[in-house]
Amino acid sequence: MAKNDNVLGVEKIEIGPPGDGIMGASLTEFNVVELNSVVFSGAEANEETITTEQEDAYLTIASAANATTLEFRLFEVWDAAAELLLGGDFDTDQWDAPESVPDTYLSVRLTSKTIAGSYMEIELPYARISARHEGTITRNGLLAVAVRATANTPVSALDVKGPPYSIRKVTP
Repeated sequence: MAKNDNVLGVEKIEIGPPGDGIMGASLTEFNVVELNSVVFSGAEANEETITTEQEDAYLTIASAANATTLEFRLFEVWDAAAELLLGGDFDTDQWDAPESVPDTYLSVRLTSKTIAGSYMEIELPYARISARHEGTITRNGLLAVAVRATANTPVSALDVKGPPYSIRKVTP
């Protein structure tokens, strides 16, 4: 792997309705991402150790894995973008919160900064979205929208499964 085969920084994050078992085609661009707020965590297999009266570690077995997640904080989330992530209603100059947290599944694409003429994309074609307003509102703090995207396996109408996420190098 060359030094330029890395995901470095965030150029933009795009979010929108998923396609039929694939990445969505109509994504909303978010390019005001809080510095140091993006965390990508691939799936991790968990294990469980079975103990006996005689041995503390008789047998270690695999148990349920943690899902892949992409977490980040966005500034300047307003109008239709607020409705997309948070639900609720936006009308001219006011966003109204929904009565309950929406159960939302969207496509998410993170595009990295360019290194030596190429950039990387992390795509979650079908992700469960959990978004909320969060932040310390002071003279040096802003209200942000904290987003957690949990990768799910996309399945098309023809029951064709796709990968929960992919990382690809793009050389324009």
